[in-house]
Formats: sequence, C-alpha cells, structure tokens
Amino acid sequence: MGGATMLVSALVLILATVVYHLVTTLVDLYPLNNVRDAERAEQRTEVLTNAPVMALPAVLLGLAAILSLPALGYVAGGLEVLIALGGLTLWWMPYLAGVTAPWATAGTGATWSELHARTYASTIIVLPRIGDRPRPNLEHMILHSLMLAAAATTFAATAALS
Repeated sequence: MGGATMLVSALVLILATVVYHLVTTLVDLYPLNNVRDAERAEQRTEVLTNAPVMALPAVLLGLAAILSLPALGYVAGGLEVLIALGGLTLWWMPYLAGVTAPWATAGTGATWSELHARTYASTIIVLPRIGDRPRPNLEHMILHSLMLAAAATTFAATAALS
C-alpha cells in the first residue's frame, strides 16, 4: 500500500473512530448502546472531554504529511495508543482484574458498577461473566478495535511518509 493510501486509511480510521464515538454517545441505538438511560450531563462531559482528544491525532497526522514532519505522525500514533489504552483500562481492567480506574466516573457522582448497571448492563454483551464485575459491551469492543486499528495504521502511514 502506498504512502498516500496509508495516510488516507489512517485519517479515515481516526475520524471514523471519532464519529462512531459521537454517534454512540449521543444517539440511542439500543441495544447496541443505552443512551436513553445516560444523563445529558454525562453525555456532554464525555463528548467535550473525548472528542477533541480523539480528533487530535488526525490533525497531527495531517500536519505531518503537509509539513513533511514524520515526528508529528509518530506523536499522533502515540496519542492514538494512549487513547486506546485509556479506553481499554476503563473497560477491561474492571472486567479482568476487578479494579476500577480512579477517573472512570469523574464528575458523575456514581461508582463504575453503578454507572455500568444503569447505562451499559442491558446492552449487547458477548463476554462471559466474571463474578459480578462489569463487562465491556459490544459497543465499546467495536470502539476499542477502531482505536487500535487507527493507531497501527497511523504508525504505518507515518513510516510510509518518511
């Protein structure tokens, strides 16, 4: 795959991830998500916190290509990895290790188990139970896959630009 094709693929994946996140945060697609049981303040906080951060790698990768500065592309890839790790930590650590990230419910006044029970427990979940631990739902498994694909493609695109 050529450098330009890799660049377009990476940008499309990054932006598809942002759009997917926005849609699944704001639009009721039950049973994929359960926006109807999320509070507007929770939705607003999630969008205002996450969307700009999730879009930044696209800006950095675009600048890397325009300015011929591969370092910006690698920063974009690193940022994409950090975003993915944040999502994986938020969802998979409670499920696999029974430990909740301290920032998991910042500003909501709820525990992760309470928030999960109210907004995610009735959505599509394909993973087996581990005790009473909250399980990642399909919506977030798709999001995390998009994030990881965007990170890998961003690094590949940057390498092709070099």
